[in-house]
Amino acid sequence: MSRSRPIEHPVTGETIWFDVKGGLATPAQITLLSDLEGIPLDDLLDEGLCQRQVLRRIHEFGGLIPEGVLERRRERLEAQKNAAPCRWCSLTGETCEGPSTKHHFVPRWLLLLLENYSAYAARSLCCIPICLSRHADLHFRRAGNKSIVDCLNARERAFAHKLITELKEQRPAVYDLILSGDQRYAYESQLLNDYIHGKFSSASGYAMIEEEDVESWDCRSEVGPASALTG
Repeated sequence: MSRSRPIEHPVTGETIWFDVKGGLATPAQITLLSDLEGIPLDDLLDEGLCQRQVLRRIHEFGGLIPEGVLERRRERLEAQKNAAPCRWCSLTGETCEGPSTKHHFVPRWLLLLLENYSAYAARSLCCIPICLSRHADLHFRRAGNKSIVDCLNARERAFAHKLITELKEQRPAVYDLILSGDQRYAYESQLLNDYIHGKFSSASGYAMIEEEDVESWDCRSEVGPASALTG
């Protein structure tokens, strides 16, 4: 029996193939599930779904188009017209694949461990635009370049440094466990290795930010001190 299963997108008519014994879900499969369930692409990526899991959830709809799917897709396509360009592909010259998504440069599950999480929760503060395919590459446990430092501006680098410092101080056991991981496969391990090698604090623009300025940021605002945006 063939392992491949075709699913037709209820809106576009595009045929999307699934390997029921295959590995991680593809960008097209995740986008389809996002359209059907109304769950943001960023949140689905956090789940690390395999193709079989996505296919099972799609089958729960029984071939019916849930009310609101068409409108959600129209809204997403309209939003994409004004989406910021992918930081990764803009830097490397790669071709973007899939829609623009919001990538937590310090993963949300680590933010949840911090005592002051509610002040850091706003996506506008701790996310950057990354296309769906590159976003998946960063999340999924497969070999490749996982370093995000070069994609961050001065404010974002300083903020990442602050968050990781708090993680180290407040959750040392978690910090040490992550640091012991393989940075070729785990985004979090690469993030902490970049931190200990000073790549966030030595980045251009960081030296101009006084520590008291960083500490006094209104973390519910999209920007910190004006000096953080220079360089």
